[in-house]
Amino acid sequence: MTRMRKSAVQIRFEILEFLFFNAKPQLRTNVWRKSTNLSYDDFLKHLAYLEEKKLVKENDEGACVLTEEGRRLYVELRKSLPSIL
Repeated sequence: MTRMRKSAVQIRFEILEFLFFNAKPQLRTNVWRKSTNLSYDDFLKHLAYLEEKKLVKENDEGACVLTEEGRRLYVELRKSLPSIL
């Protein structure tokens, strides 16, 4: 069985979703292991993108949390997904 590759949008949505439902600060490696099956380097590229867009922030210990904008965007995406799938 051939596995379909996930798009960047799907990967980023899964990272946002994990952080949405795990609201306490999460270590970067925990987010990586539990929200994706990417190599760590690939995961860091997606995380950097989400940080650049101000959807996720990291503290000095490398723990990630959603920003208010990240929470709002996740809720909006979640509402719109059924209508586009």
